[in-house]
Amino acid sequence: MNNKTPKGLRIIRTARTEQEINNAANKGFWPLVKPVIPSPKIKSKYAIVQHPITGKIEVIGDFRSSQGMAKAIDFTFYYPHHFPSPFAAYLIPRDIQPGETVWIEDLIEDIVKSIWNQGDAFRLESCEAVWNGVDFDIQFEERHTSNMTG
Repeated sequence: MNNKTPKGLRIIRTARTEQEINNAANKGFWPLVKPVIPSPKIKSKYAIVQHPITGKIEVIGDFRSSQGMAKAIDFTFYYPHHFPSPFAAYLIPRDIQPGETVWIEDLIEDIVKSIWNQGDAFRLESCEAVWNGVDFDIQFEERHTSNMTG
């Protein structure tokens, strides 16, 4: 298992279950436990369209995709992520020093990565962070402008 990024940053992994957290603690990591709080800003949309003769359905996510089909469910937004527990932990190596820049592989916090012009807001999954001795200072600013891709 690679423990450094191509830029030489140490990779911080995330445990998302009690067993994973305790296994990491047994291996010498300090679990920095945090609640998993879904952000109302993170959202995806869908609609279900149905062929009027065959009854077959299709899930669509683009407002422009429903030509010739009847809507069985109109467009609605939902939180698109599912995590195994309401808490998670960053696995902190015992030798980490304040000021060290690392790569967090699986962010616990919900941070908006980008927003599609049709309203979908995508979650930042990983990024650089700086260890301040107690927690990580995430090195990413939420964007409030619309982008075409997620």
